[in-house]
Amino acid sequence: MSRVVLCTRHLGLTATTKLSQPAPSLIQQTGIRPPRHVPVRTFRSTSHLPEKSSHSPKANTSWPSTSDTKSLSDIAFAFDIDGVLYRGGQGIPGAREMLRSIRSKNMRYVFLTNGGGAHEDAKVASLSKRLGLSIDEDVIRDRVILSHTPMRGWADEVKKQTVLITGSHPETARKIANEYGFERAVTPADLIHANGDLYPFDNLKDTLHSEFRPLPDGKSASAIKDPYSKNLAGDALKIDQILVWNDPRDWSLDIQVIHDLLVSHNGYLGTLSSRNGNRGLPNNGWQQDGQPELWISNLDLVWKTEYPVNRFGTGAFLEALKGVWSAVTNGAELHYNALGKPSQFTYDYAHTRLLQYYSTMKGGREVGGRKDATPLRRVYMIGDNPESDIRGANEYCPEDGTEWVSILVRTGVWTETETEREPRYKPGAIVDDVVDGIVWALRNEGVDVDRKTLLAGGG
Repeated sequence: MSRVVLCTRHLGLTATTKLSQPAPSLIQQTGIRPPRHVPVRTFRSTSHLPEKSSHSPKANTSWPSTSDTKSLSDIAFAFDIDGVLYRGGQGIPGAREMLRSIRSKNMRYVFLTNGGGAHEDAKVASLSKRLGLSIDEDVIRDRVILSHTPMRGWADEVKKQTVLITGSHPETARKIANEYGFERAVTPADLIHANGDLYPFDNLKDTLHSEFRPLPDGKSASAIKDPYSKNLAGDALKIDQILVWNDPRDWSLDIQVIHDLLVSHNGYLGTLSSRNGNRGLPNNGWQQDGQPELWISNLDLVWKTEYPVNRFGTGAFLEALKGVWSAVTNGAELHYNALGKPSQFTYDYAHTRLLQYYSTMKGGREVGGRKDATPLRRVYMIGDNPESDIRGANEYCPEDGTEWVSILVRTGVWTETETEREPRYKPGAIVDDVVDGIVWALRNEGVDVDRKTLLAGGG
């Protein structure tokens, strides 16, 4: 019997994440389903994996075979990267052979990571190196989706606006944004070089913030004498969007600049909105006066490295910003929009890429535009973070009815402890590593495959 999935219609994320009313020019109303209460099936080795599909009526076949290739043409995989395919600088054993094996079967897959700050081509190169793959092998190329990759598809009118970009390497992020089509990108370094009074501390102009450019269109960051005045000079700098590209390094400067823009009048740097604190307005008047939209491209609080304790990610910066905002506004809600997992927008982008997978591969490196779509029945999301990978897949409900199934690996962020036997967001299965995840998925589709056979296909 087929399972009926009920979807609810919302804007952006649901559950505990609070977002602003999204900008109509950027976001269409989309639908997601509430978390599915799927019993967690924990498998410590492939010998405990399902013998045959619990969803598919077709009989088991051997792997690899021609019949498998045809019967699996309507499923796909989405892989997280850090903690799934590699950990620190080392590839997960068997990950390389597994990818080669499913690629040899022409199966659809993408790499869906909350990492960012680099160009997609750079991520392809680094992932290839860590897995011991040749850069010329058609295993990773054109399949990487970073936290900020969906910005490629934003409307041209948005890309013509003036945006503030911050991240681990703002100048690198700006170059990527320029390649995406953004014409007027400003960094915090640009601002403190244009007006040293903006940040009255050691602002590392000669080191961390040494790379800067003049402000676009001859604009100025000169101090405005009356921050409440509406009579602004023609060269006053106006910011339309704030893009937190990836993990910022100078939290102090970035929080100051973002705060200044969120309390401004209409995004003009150095102004203050007369609506701030007005109890007669929504959110007590905060962010109610044409301030720029705030975009966070990664909500991950922590991520896994070779260090034994998880490291803070962009989500930690967001929490710090929320804390300062709450203190300044006496508890007003911070309105922001999210990209990256588990956001709807990122899963929509990945789903579209999988639908257009065969068309994209035939057409080379072109991304975007209208392409022929090949329908999907099921997508398996394999990740290590319950808060992003598992939650995102569980809540995602594409309009075409494709089912997304989550698989959690033990090689990354989540670890079973005495106090946490199961993750907060429950996956369809918990497995030891990504290879076991693929074996579980294939057996769930009725394919008679084990770990040894799968890896032999990619040797």
